[in-house]
Amino acid sequence: MTDSSHRLLLPDDEDWLGLLMGMEEPLLLQLSLNTRDARAGDEDVWEVPADLDTVAAHDAWGRIIQALPEPLREGARNSGRYVPAETRPAGQYTLYAPDGRYEHTPLYPVNIDQNDVAALVALLGHLRRALEGKGGSQLGEFLESLAGDWAEPGREPDAKRLVGDFARALAVLQLERQPDVELLLNALAAVGPDERATDPIVLSPPQEDAYQRYMTRVSSAVAGGDRHEYALHRFAND
Repeated sequence: MTDSSHRLLLPDDEDWLGLLMGMEEPLLLQLSLNTRDARAGDEDVWEVPADLDTVAAHDAWGRIIQALPEPLREGARNSGRYVPAETRPAGQYTLYAPDGRYEHTPLYPVNIDQNDVAALVALLGHLRRALEGKGGSQLGEFLESLAGDWAEPGREPDAKRLVGDFARALAVLQLERQPDVELLLNALAAVGPDERATDPIVLSPPQEDAYQRYMTRVSSAVAGGDRHEYALHRFAND
């Protein structure tokens, strides 16, 4: 663990994991390739702010993905696709409500380097300024081009949505470590890594309350201010 590493609580949530993986394509990888081409002397590239290192941002995202436990990485890789239970990786936490019958979305303790999160936050600031026509570079035009290249069939290109999805994924990594998180981390720590697949964790009433409050915050982050999306996400993770 590095000095800048921070222990987070992250959900095995399909919506969030899909957003997290969506950071790379069409955004981080294309930004990084543009910078690599520029450094190699290619003149047919988009100009980005001089203080923006898109290669470092892409590398930071990769380290965050690698820091995830295997069940979360597997969930991220297969977001939106059904994976048979027998092929899922071992080591999955199983959480139940106090009644022992209602299964919750699994949560995981994850050590994330905050410098990597900060690199993505800095990039997000550049992207937002570019969409506002600020920054004095071609980054805004680049984002519009990327949105056009990756627009879904029948949908208009939307650079703001592209950046908004990036922001929603990042928001979960930025959730503050409140007392509810500490309570849930302690519940997970009570079960050893070798026991996760066989021993479900039945939350106590205080832990259940903490879980509900935490998932409310996750839903708010994933929804990004959209009330309809929030209601759907909260219902699915009640």
